[in-house]
Amino acid sequence: MNPDNVTGASLSRGASVTDRLKMLARLHKIEARRGLFEILSNPLSNIMTVLVIAIALALPAGLQIMLKNAQSLSQGWDGASRISLYLKTDLPEKRINQLAEEIKQQDGVASVEVITQQQALDDFIDGSGFADAISQLDSNPLPPVLVIQPAASHATPQASELMLAHFEKIKEVDVAQLDLDWVRKLYALLQLAEKAASALALALALAVLLIVGNTIRLSVQNRRDEIEVVKLVGATDAFIRRPFLYTGFWYGFLAGVVCWLLLNASLLWLREPVANLAGLYQSEFQLSGLDWQQSLQLIALSCALGLLGSWLSVGRHIRQIEPR
Repeated sequence: MNPDNVTGASLSRGASVTDRLKMLARLHKIEARRGLFEILSNPLSNIMTVLVIAIALALPAGLQIMLKNAQSLSQGWDGASRISLYLKTDLPEKRINQLAEEIKQQDGVASVEVITQQQALDDFIDGSGFADAISQLDSNPLPPVLVIQPAASHATPQASELMLAHFEKIKEVDVAQLDLDWVRKLYALLQLAEKAASALALALALAVLLIVGNTIRLSVQNRRDEIEVVKLVGATDAFIRRPFLYTGFWYGFLAGVVCWLLLNASLLWLREPVANLAGLYQSEFQLSGLDWQQSLQLIALSCALGLLGSWLSVGRHIRQIEPR
């Protein structure tokens, strides 16, 4: 920002629309480059500011990534919201298989597993250790069971309750059972984590605005004499504000890139231990990070916060500076 630029902008008023647009694009290019050079001219303090903003952004973003992985992991847990239908003991095997096929075709059902009376008895003997006592029975007292795994879209507590009520009405079903307490606890925990992540994101977004705003305020005060001079030659507040807005933009952009690097480095560091832990539970779970679209959204949000913090700060302080 200098008087020559102001004079050039003023002379462009008599030019054509095309020339004005070219002049405006040239001024924006100059100010954008100058805003970046201003940050690089004082690397120590400005890099510290960028790191503080990046860490403030990385905390809620990292929590969101962990929450997304937790949701992905919970969806892969077999039995998280399974429905067990205990059928009548006198039901023929043909009818059991037919009923399983009918249920499998219904909306919201991912899979149906048939456990016959003999399979249920064998599992009970293997798990209980009462083989001798059970051998004294005249008949198999255990019923056949249909184990229904709802689809992910129907695994919520409300949807699971509706499915349970529907299956209870089947005349061949003696007892229908669902561990709703476990499902409710799981989704309540995930909802609490989502709200905590949102609250943390809002608080740290406000912190980023304050950090950028305070940094821009100091920059305005350091250039107070220069601002007074360009105001004397007719520069508008919008013209004076432009380089500071670009400075805020660069703070946001650099912080967004550093935040992205921090998140990916953290995920890379945690990926192997998480994979080893999952392997102990016979799971193929792998940590997932940000895809390219989410990465662009993170950097765009950081740029927007930088611009907004700069705009809120510089507008008020520039209006307070008047030529003496």
